[in-house]
Amino acid sequence: MMSNNDNLLYKQKQPSLSPKFNDIVHNFPHYTIEYVKSLFPIRTWILGYNKKWLAGDLVAGLTVSAVIIPQAMAYGSIIGIPVEYGLYTSFVGMIVYTLFATTKDATIGPTAVLSIILAQTIRRIKNDFNGGYSDVDIVTTVTLFAGIVSLIIGFLRLGWIFNLIPSPVISGYITASVITISIGQLPFLFGFGHDVVVTNPPYRIIIDFFRSINKTKIDVVIGLISLSFLFAMKFGCSYLEKRYSKYKKLFFFIGISRYIICILVNTFISWLILRNKSENNFPFTVVKTVPNGLKHIKVPPLASNLVFVVLKNLYIIIIVSLLEHLSIAKSFGRFNGYKIDPSQEIIAIGVTNTIGCFLGAIPATGSFSRSALKARTGVLTPFAGVISGSCVLLSLYLLTPVFYYIPQAALSAVIIQAVLVLLTKPSYVKMLYNVNVLDFVVFSVSIIIAMFSTLDWSIIASWGLSLLILLLRIAFPRIDVLNRLFLTDYYDDPNHNPMHVYVPKHHPSFSTVESLPDGILAFRIQESIIFPNANYICDQIVDYVKLNTYRMYKIPEKKGNQPWNETDDLYGSKNNEKLSKLRAIIYDFSSVVRIDTSGLQALIDIKNAVNKHAECNIEYHFTNILNENIQNAL
Repeated sequence: MMSNNDNLLYKQKQPSLSPKFNDIVHNFPHYTIEYVKSLFPIRTWILGYNKKWLAGDLVAGLTVSAVIIPQAMAYGSIIGIPVEYGLYTSFVGMIVYTLFATTKDATIGPTAVLSIILAQTIRRIKNDFNGGYSDVDIVTTVTLFAGIVSLIIGFLRLGWIFNLIPSPVISGYITASVITISIGQLPFLFGFGHDVVVTNPPYRIIIDFFRSINKTKIDVVIGLISLSFLFAMKFGCSYLEKRYSKYKKLFFFIGISRYIICILVNTFISWLILRNKSENNFPFTVVKTVPNGLKHIKVPPLASNLVFVVLKNLYIIIIVSLLEHLSIAKSFGRFNGYKIDPSQEIIAIGVTNTIGCFLGAIPATGSFSRSALKARTGVLTPFAGVISGSCVLLSLYLLTPVFYYIPQAALSAVIIQAVLVLLTKPSYVKMLYNVNVLDFVVFSVSIIIAMFSTLDWSIIASWGLSLLILLLRIAFPRIDVLNRLFLTDYYDDPNHNPMHVYVPKHHPSFSTVESLPDGILAFRIQESIIFPNANYICDQIVDYVKLNTYRMYKIPEKKGNQPWNETDDLYGSKNNEKLSKLRAIIYDFSSVVRIDTSGLQALIDIKNAVNKHAECNIEYHFTNILNENIQNAL
């Protein structure tokens, strides 16, 4: 194929692993120290901390705390555990994350998406294991092992694995989560949430919702008024920001305070109505007693049978928590012009959950809505998390008597309004359809499966489908047969001979394509030539050559001498005399970035089959070779 080494483009010596290995051994103590230092990014900025940073972080931290306190309580109720566990998670997550963060914008704590996944996981664990443990015991055990596994992934620097999950899968999963969570909160909004199993698939919740609609209580008034207020505040303040740009910041802060205003007003009205009533006579559901301070500090249960079932169901918690956080961290890193370390971010999540489980925390991850809020308020360093976490801790010691009277329907309204912000925009869905209809299919599959199953099957099915599409694209690449297109306005020599380019033979955009000289074929392979597609490429090229060039090889006339797998009319013998004799094949490798042994063997098989077909040694030419490895293989 390529025999003259003097004509090779790449002549440099192949790199050796020996110097690299010797360097690692010789400098191992230094590399170890640097690795340990890299685990604590706080050392790079904390010594230079100043008053200006503090002012920006203080505003951001206080603003986020006003949102996270009602949200954390609401997300605890999604799981079906007491609301204080959401507050524990927020306090631990935001403070611990400060030590390990490589992004200033991300906010760690409970999220709606992870909460519904956790609720479904708890249900599966309880179905598999009947050991008498409470939901809280199961959650804290899940949190511990989620943290440990995350730490292992982070320490081994395996954060790149999550780059294998494409954006249509993520978008479809988030949209499916929003739909699932919103439908699951409808029974609580109407006051009969405890009569409906909200961890069921959405279609089942809708059926049970309408079956129980006659049980609607006065909670629905609180819920719908709260929901209307939240949406009115959101869209009203957004309009006023644009209408009166001079007061844009004022309307912004009024808009983001809608959650805390909604909870405070509802709590005050609830206190006025219920303060002289016994719990049995309450006309609507309230949060009731929230323990003061950190009252659930303990070691999670570690019974072997419980641990086994937890580990069996842990995969989806790991995938969702790390995927959600890395997506957020990367988005804000790109937007604000700084680089994040995915593996270090995974370590941060791992440490947060490993420590948090002993304080009663549930699995924590990054929150898109609170991170966006934090970024928009002008946060300057990760220290804002310490301020927010401290505010949450103070609320646990000072505001628990107030939490007693918070209406459950108001928390449901907060959840619904908060998650609807994450709903995928129609413009993105339209883009998926226009750019690649298969991406749209992946997105749709995620939503459809979530409606009739659980969110873990939703992400597994859509991710599996996207990998299948990728494998099919690799296994069945496009192979273009090339012809020449002359560019009359461009010249490639002083005699003004027109320049030409090679384009696909039947490309609809070119009407003046000319055939190559008789006996010459050119192919452009639109993928690397590797084991999944090697046989396909071989078959396609050999079949094209046999159908479109003169066959010198004659099949014996006597039936007994004919090979069993070759017949006289297999390759259009009637038109054979009209075809040109093959003289050369040109391979355009401009899209081939890799070739393995299977791909090389396929090229050899093509050569042998074509040489037999032409009964001579055909010339083979390779153009646009991209790297040294391909050249050496050839």
